[in-house]
Amino acid sequence: MILKKIRKKIYVYGLGISGMSLAIELNKNNCNTVCWDDNKFVRAKAKKKNLNLTELEDVDFKDLDYLVLSPGISHRVNKPHLVANYAKKYGTKIISDLEFLSFLKYKKKLIGITGTNGKSTTTKFLENSISFGKKINARSCGNIGLPFTDLNFKKNTNEIILVEASSFQLDRIEKLKFDIAILLNLSPDHLDWHKSVKSYIEAKLKIFKNQDRHCFAIICIDSNYTKKIADNFKKKFKSNLILVSTKKKIANGIYIQKNKHGLIINNELIGQSFLISRDKIKFTPGRHNHENLLATYVVSHILKIPYKTFINSVTSLKNLEHRIEFVGSYKNVSFYNDSKSTNINSALSAIDSLENIFWLLGGREKKGGIKGIGKKLKKILRAFPYGEAGMSFKNYLKKNAIHCKSFLNLEEAFFNALNQALKLKKNVNKNI
Repeated sequence: MILKKIRKKIYVYGLGISGMSLAIELNKNNCNTVCWDDNKFVRAKAKKKNLNLTELEDVDFKDLDYLVLSPGISHRVNKPHLVANYAKKYGTKIISDLEFLSFLKYKKKLIGITGTNGKSTTTKFLENSISFGKKINARSCGNIGLPFTDLNFKKNTNEIILVEASSFQLDRIEKLKFDIAILLNLSPDHLDWHKSVKSYIEAKLKIFKNQDRHCFAIICIDSNYTKKIADNFKKKFKSNLILVSTKKKIANGIYIQKNKHGLIINNELIGQSFLISRDKIKFTPGRHNHENLLATYVVSHILKIPYKTFINSVTSLKNLEHRIEFVGSYKNVSFYNDSKSTNINSALSAIDSLENIFWLLGGREKKGGIKGIGKKLKKILRAFPYGEAGMSFKNYLKKNAIHCKSFLNLEEAFFNALNQALKLKKNVNKNI
């Protein structure tokens, strides 16, 4: 068991990966826990795990301490799920599975990572870098895809828990405290869940909520939102703030510069600069990954890991699957999978990292669509929108003079893009 005895009455509503894992752990711990899922097939799985399934109508909310609500269910919208209404009516605290990190049986240092983009990559960078010297065992959980209840924590081991935290999870924090909290960037996202930009930002800021003067907060000030948060940080929070930037020098912080030999990290807090040579860098170059690298270094600095050890660890930092992931090349045409990009700022980061792009884009259109892509239009030679949002994307891009045609599905779009790329390469070669 990884949790202490919890003397609370708990209702776990929504048995996805994290909900199911938490319910099983609470059940093992003989906690006063009942659970439910609206999907009958999920309930069938829960029965096999001997979980106590209780319908909403049979739960006494007046006697309930916590409602652990699935991240996919918003309690912020105008017409929230009935379970959220009951919780609000009877004063039951709505929390996420991450709150139970406060009840770990063995004390572990917790590092929280959030931001609109780059959370997963930074979490993985941190895991590989911190564990590189083999003196510390860093382990990732949370929104990255693994519930913390699936980790096997041990007593008297030097372990650090890295928690990728989404806005959905952070919005429901009550007492959870991160020893180190990282805010990478901010741009409006998930407004269907949060209802407003203000609510979304407030949720993200809860990563700093319970920190004290012994804790550290790391904020990259490269966006207007994060710069404003950093400027007002001391009015709201108690932790030690460290500012970082990939765009400018910071007299009282840590910033990164690029030259022909590689990347220079400047730590003005201790008056130190060092070069990370190009041959050590295995991830896709670009400001977004420089941001991820900077956050990783600052944590290393806080943990007092020698900077030379950090430099050596950089070779272990690589792109995640589906995040500007180099797939391969064919006849001098290179292929990158960036299907993890789900908003305009993430897409802009990817486009900014490459040249002469044949862009495949599709999926469900978010509010605002791809407005803002105009900043990088010169890098896109042709576009191949597909699927549900294909026609809308096509109309927008054509208005901005981008050669494109919409397709029914990804397969059609891919083969059309490949054929056109090969033809273009052939014509270019003829003219040389």
